[in-house]
Amino acid sequence: MSARARFGYRFALLGGVAFGYDLALVGGLLPTLATTLALDGVEKGFVVSAAKGGAVIGAFVGAAAMRCFGRVRSAAVLSACTLPFGSLMCALSADASQVGLAFGRAVVGVGVGALAVIVPAYCGEIADDLNRGHVVACYELSVCMGMILANVSTWFEPSETYKLVLGSPLVIGFWCFVGFMTCPESPRWCVRAGDSERAKESLRALEEPGSNIETLVSTIENEEQRATSSSERNVSFWQALVDTTHGGWREAMNGEERRAVNLILCLAWFNQMSASTSIINYSSRILNEISTTTTTTTTTSGIAMENIYSGLIVAFKTLGVLISIHLVDSFGRRPLLLYGNAFSAFGLSIAGLGFGMTSLPLTLVGLCTFIFAFSCSSASVFWVLVSEFFSMRVKSAAAALVTATLFFAGFISDLIFAPMLNAFHAGTFAFNALWCVAATIFVYFYIPETRRKTFRDIQRVLRNGDVDDEDFAPVYQSVNGSRGIEFANIRTHTITDEDSTPAQSHRVQNAIINE
Repeated sequence: MSARARFGYRFALLGGVAFGYDLALVGGLLPTLATTLALDGVEKGFVVSAAKGGAVIGAFVGAAAMRCFGRVRSAAVLSACTLPFGSLMCALSADASQVGLAFGRAVVGVGVGALAVIVPAYCGEIADDLNRGHVVACYELSVCMGMILANVSTWFEPSETYKLVLGSPLVIGFWCFVGFMTCPESPRWCVRAGDSERAKESLRALEEPGSNIETLVSTIENEEQRATSSSERNVSFWQALVDTTHGGWREAMNGEERRAVNLILCLAWFNQMSASTSIINYSSRILNEISTTTTTTTTTSGIAMENIYSGLIVAFKTLGVLISIHLVDSFGRRPLLLYGNAFSAFGLSIAGLGFGMTSLPLTLVGLCTFIFAFSCSSASVFWVLVSEFFSMRVKSAAAALVTATLFFAGFISDLIFAPMLNAFHAGTFAFNALWCVAATIFVYFYIPETRRKTFRDIQRVLRNGDVDDEDFAPVYQSVNGSRGIEFANIRTHTITDEDSTPAQSHRVQNAIINE
């Protein structure tokens, strides 16, 4: 394994486990917390969604920090500060105040949101072009590992151990700090910060012995020559926070990378409004409602089986991510998104049918199908695209905006899921399935393939609409036998001949967002 892959996997493992563990922890404890604090449906949604509310803020904080202090130092310090403090707040408030519990969850969410921006950025910058998708997708696998760990931690007498479990992210924060600090800084950030010597030091740790470090630094400098005069050097954190908060919106509305920003913003909404994390957080509640409807009693063995079924859903999520990691660099980002969203809608439809019929097996099959399909596609591919779509010039601001949007959509989804389940029952799953259908249509028309393309090629496609025959799955037609092929853009049906000049054959007028 190369040094680039080793450090990328380490960063992804630590950040992903912290992400998955902290977000999923409350799901298994929700029945105990609901009894202890007498929570109704809306209050359950408030407690569950608080972490994602904090993550919205954390996304901007993380982006500003990684701009000023670098990827490694920011990840280490933020995880070491937010996770322990927030987890202690949760543990101390668990039997006293739902507001205190929600506030502690929000503080933990700040750390989660920061890591969600920093980790994909770091992994995308240090991984080589051929394996970049594989490394970044491993981040989502680590999220699954964190969710499994959280699920298992709630199996053992949660009514007795829930305070200890709520305080356990303190340990995660400590190991994140230690692990992150052993990784070299991103050479690209060092170059952008004007620290060529540190960039060389990082490259020595990342490259094979005998590599021409001077040439590599020069290459990075040439690739980043589009950077504006206001470099990342000597910028205060508060100024960076203001720039990050406003910069993403400016880029989304008027910047030359607005196309990339708007595409990812839409994917973020589709990602979370499908109830991808809400299903994980509320799986015990869903299965418990079916069990109590069919048996009219709740037993210890029944609760244990519900926990096992919830663990089975997380296991299918892990299996889906493993398959995604294998396919993301060979099968491609775009096909995974297309097929994955379509099968996600199918799985939610089955789950809704089973829930309406109060059939536990059918509901469980539907939920597992949905989670598996979603994890094969959007769960991993979204973070891969976030790491690929933006240049270094706007990466901090744009990644912060789209990650904050992802968590805000997740906050809304978690907040409304329980009340919707009470009010609409099986219709809740139909509502989420429609988001998956909409995502499939959106990907078909607007998302290009980025597999095995350099950052420069990806950004050229997104800025200028320069596409090749793989970018938008064009319609192929033979042209006079050996003359080659024509291809049609699937949105505008503009036909161009590959025998024309490169500028003519690859320039397609794409009607994408805000164009």
